[in-house]
Amino acid sequence: MKDEAPIPAAQSRESLPMQPTFDEIREAFQEGFQSIDDGDSFYTGFNAFLVSIGCVKRDDIPCTCSDQGGHGHMPECRWVKG
Repeated sequence: MKDEAPIPAAQSRESLPMQPTFDEIREAFQEGFQSIDDGDSFYTGFNAFLVSIGCVKRDDIPCTCSDQGGHGHMPECRWVKG
């Protein structure tokens, strides 16, 4: 399951939409860093990449961070394949 983002223990796999893969999140981070180099914010590139592969950020679902946001939310929190 290395290629899948973690799913909170309290949720079953069936109850959450599919999340971006590990490699897709890695690429989104690379695009975020490139965005900084280009003079924009990290999230400009990060979000644009995820949207370009058909993902949407859903605020109506539980946190998708591996620690349920216990140490803050990760950039990929609540991004799911649309």
